[in-house]
Amino acid sequence: MKELARHIEVLLLENDCVIVPGLGGFIAHNKAAEFKDSANVFCPPVRTIGFNPQLIINDGLLAQSYMQAYDTDFPDASRKIESVVSQIKDSLYKNGQAELENIGTLYYTMAGVYGFEPYQNAFFSPSLYGLGSFSISPLSELKPVKETAVEPRIIIETVPSREEDSKEKAKQRHIIKRMAEHAVGIAAAVILFFVLSVPVENTYLDNSSYASLGAETMLDAIRSKSMATTSLKTKDIKQNNATNRRNNVNTLRPVAVKSVKVEKAEPKASKEVKALPAVAKKEVVKTEAVKAETKGTKEVQKSNSAQNKGLFVIVSSLQTMQDAEKELAKFKKQGYEEATILTSDNRYRIALYRYTDKSKAYEKINELRKDEQFKTAWLLNKSK
Repeated sequence: MKELARHIEVLLLENDCVIVPGLGGFIAHNKAAEFKDSANVFCPPVRTIGFNPQLIINDGLLAQSYMQAYDTDFPDASRKIESVVSQIKDSLYKNGQAELENIGTLYYTMAGVYGFEPYQNAFFSPSLYGLGSFSISPLSELKPVKETAVEPRIIIETVPSREEDSKEKAKQRHIIKRMAEHAVGIAAAVILFFVLSVPVENTYLDNSSYASLGAETMLDAIRSKSMATTSLKTKDIKQNNATNRRNNVNTLRPVAVKSVKVEKAEPKASKEVKALPAVAKKEVVKTEAVKAETKGTKEVQKSNSAQNKGLFVIVSSLQTMQDAEKELAKFKKQGYEEATILTSDNRYRIALYRYTDKSKAYEKINELRKDEQFKTAWLLNKSK
């Protein structure tokens, strides 16, 4: 019977009538909210259950619920319902009543028919869940609220005397004066620090402070020009050094002002070499070596001008031919046999590959950029 009562309870949540074949039908009734004057109570809307013993035709609703629960067919579900109905009737004949859990109680009346008493606290509608009755008093029975008088507050303001006011102003003026004195002292200290500080000048050229793209050769050229001076200029440099020492200027290495020019007239350069001291002679020899290197570079540029046409994959750009040859030798050791030196606008560029097809050249650049040392590889177009 508990199982049958559970099926009826679930079906009544969504249906207004559930028929038990051979027993009767359970019908849901909706009752609106009401107010009971005798008790001053508001009652919420409720959904009650009634029983009609004349509804005994099987509408299939209860049988379908059994079929879903037991995963069986309609005849088997009907037999299970008939078995439970026979148990309820036996209980009515023997005990005079049969209890259906969470629904109500079936009993025999004096007229020999079935009667039904539903549970008052039964839950048959989710939409009405939680609603309860409450009482409220009529307006005529409300007692008036006594008004309490509020005493006014007396606020006493104290006005300071003239003496206290003058003392306060004098104190404020003293504080402002002290702050101004401190500010002036700090400003004077900062000015003296900058005025009396010793100026320092650093003219020393360090190779480690520059990038490796031809910096060593450029610095050598600067030093060679700075040392190739005449004997008269040497005296001027000594005088300038003495003046710098008096001015507390720290110079680590002197930079020459005038250099000997030996680019055009080689015979004159040889005469000047005889007149210069031993140090100046060495520097003139270095200058001639630089000139010879420049001539060699021009010859290389003329010989390569015919071959420097096409699309070149550039991986390095240098300022001297000497650095370019070192970089080229490094790439040759790495297996780039097609690497060559391109010269233009006093720049020496290392080209790893030469192409005539632009798409193939860009494919090669994308492939090289995967390597960390070729991240800055680019394409030089010299086809015109």
